[in-house]
Amino acid sequence: MSHFRPARLRTTAAAMAMAAAAVTLNSTAATTATAAAADRCSQAAPTSADNPYTTTHTALRDAPLRMGPYGECYRLKTYPQGATVEVRCFIVNQYGNTWSYVPGSGWVWDEHLSGNGSPHRCIF
Repeated sequence: MSHFRPARLRTTAAAMAMAAAAVTLNSTAATTATAAAADRCSQAAPTSADNPYTTTHTALRDAPLRMGPYGECYRLKTYPQGATVEVRCFIVNQYGNTWSYVPGSGWVWDEHLSGNGSPHRCIF
């Protein structure tokens, strides 16, 4: 039986090495995904000088206000259905979704707003 033990140890050592490699790959992928999300979520605020518009809309359903124009961005608060939301302008994110900027606050996905959000494209 002793001749089986070294093979078993080698298999265990190999399995541990493979598991360690998988953890490293997963943590690298997670770090890369987190960095990409951080880049997308740090969208600059459009200035009022370049975007002097404001329009008022109603939240059609609960409307999360996010730090950036993506659903993965940090939620700052949620406007309840029926709340009045004043927006300045909109941008189109990399998925083709439009998001309106709430002055001094953050971004709301236009699907949540009456009139599909701001009619004015943001100028940066």
